[in-house]
Amino acid sequence: MTDEDRLQQMIEELRWMRQRCEPKSNQTPRYLRYSNAVSALRWIIDDLIKERAVQPARPDEASAD
Repeated sequence: MTDEDRLQQMIEELRWMRQRCEPKSNQTPRYLRYSNAVSALRWIIDDLIKERAVQPARPDEASAD
């Protein structure tokens, strides 16, 4: 499982928890914090993908394919 996969699982869990908040509004502090956490994790996933695209594959990673 890649780091991106693990982060995506966290996003799905946070979204599930966020849906249990009432009212479903950014005016609700916990709902807003869940939303911010999801956004931050998505940015991290994007950063990891960009970093991987720039870096050459390491020899041990190339043999794993």
